[in-house]
Parts: sequence; C-alpha cells; structure tokens
Amino acid sequence: MGKISDNPGADRPKVCITERSLLVAHGQSKKLADMRKRLQPELPVDVAPLPGKQLLTFLKPEVATELIKASTLIDDRINEIMRSFPEGKRNRLFGLRFGSVDAVKAMSIKTAFKTLGIDDKLVKMKSVAEMDFYGNEVTGS
Repeated sequence: MGKISDNPGADRPKVCITERSLLVAHGQSKKLADMRKRLQPELPVDVAPLPGKQLLTFLKPEVATELIKASTLIDDRINEIMRSFPEGKRNRLFGLRFGSVDAVKAMSIKTAFKTLGIDDKLVKMKSVAEMDFYGNEVTGS
C-alpha cells in the first residue's frame, strides 16, 4: 500500500457524493400502498369510547345524535391516521403532527374536524360546533 502524501496538491482520487431520492414519492404509488395495507393489520387503535348514556341527560336528542356522529367521525379518523403510522411510533408521530389524542378531543368539534381534515358537512355543525368531544362547551377556540 502506498503512502499518502500530506501535500494538498498531490494526486488524490476525488470522491463525489450524491443523494438519490426514491423513484416514486411515498404517497404516490398505489401498488406500494396496497402492499403496505396488506402487511399492516386492520386493528383499531385503543381510543376511549364516548359515554353515550350521559349525553341524553343534558343535551337535546337531536344535538346528542349529531354529537355522537361527530365523535364517531373523529374516532374513525384518529384510528385511520394511527394505522398509517408504524406500530411502535403511532402515539409519538400522531402527537407531533396533531397533538395528543386527548388534546384533539378537548378541541371544539369544528376545530377538531379542521385539524383532522374531516368534511364538516357530514354533521349539522351549527348545533355541535362549539362543543368538545364529550359534549362540554369549549370557550376561546
């Protein structure tokens, strides 16, 4: 093996470093998404259930049904997002992107729908917009 000289002008082999990205972006390939879906089981993520019996005592029945619909949509969207993350990092990645699950449920329904990207035309937003996930009034949102 030859000795490398300390002279900076000496003939040294030049190294060129280039970074390559994926040929297809993460969310662009339907085949890769299908393979990912087959590898990940469709297990629901543990989310605290909505106490439905307590709603009927202090809310009008039509408001209670809209709140149950809205909370079900929020739960389903949270589960869908959580399933898209790797098994051991679900809570951490969800927390980085949206805040904790409890923080999302403490938001007003209108804010939670906007944060999670849920269509607000699926429920009568006027009646439940300023309530949180559990039917309590949210102030200052």
